[in-house]
Parts: sequence; structure tokens; C-alpha cells
Amino acid sequence: MLNENDGDYMKKHLVFVYGTLQKDGSNDHFLEHATYIEQRCYVEGQLYDTGWGYPALVLDKESWVIGELYEISTSELEQLDELEDFVENRADNLYDRISVTVHTTNSKVEAFVYMMRIKKSHFVSILENDWIKYIHNH
Repeated sequence: MLNENDGDYMKKHLVFVYGTLQKDGSNDHFLEHATYIEQRCYVEGQLYDTGWGYPALVLDKESWVIGELYEISTSELEQLDELEDFVENRADNLYDRISVTVHTTNSKVEAFVYMMRIKKSHFVSILENDWIKYIHNH
């Protein structure tokens, strides 16, 4: 956790979201003060329905996951870490926060994303790789 008096505390971060944090997702309120950068952007990966009300992203160079790009503060990043049960350097995180290349309409940028550590055998592949579309259709 960063100290509020530390210069890095005011730093901004890009984050790619693909599930419940997206607009109209059940956790979109966590990003209500974030800067909305891009609505439909992509990262390499495959999306899975965990069966627990939220998706899992697994990196996969053969497909693309649709999501949204935000700019957030360090404080907001810490809130997302807590939501995703991510602790830096902890071996048993459900999700890891990693940096990935996000493909936007006009460019490529590096952003954080929360990636599921282990794909469980009961996870269902989301063929459209779009969580919001998937939950509206199921």
C-alpha cells in the first residue's frame, strides 16, 4: 500500500476491465470517478464464465477479449486490488494484476488487467468474449 504523502500516490494508471467493472456491470460503481478512455478495446485472451457471477480472463494469443479502458488513481487501483482479492507477491491470489497490451481504436497502450491464475475445469468458455453481451443473452 502506498503512503498518501508519497509522490506515487497521485500517479495515474490505465486499467482494462472486461467483466463486472464495465459500464452496466454489477461493480461499475467502483469506477464512477475514473476517467473513461475507450468503450470497445481488446486484449489477447479467452473469457470464461466462472459460474460465480463474474468472468475469468485467461491469456490466449489465439483470441481477443472485449472490454473497456479507464484511467484511475492509485487509491482506485488499491480498491480494485481489494475487490479482486489481489495482494502483490502473494502466492494464492485468485487474480493476478498484470500489464498487457490493449488495442484501442487508434493505438496500443499498456494497461493493468486482472487475470485469473488458474482456469477451472467447470468454467464455460464465452465464445463472444464479451461479458456484458453474454450476461444479457443468458
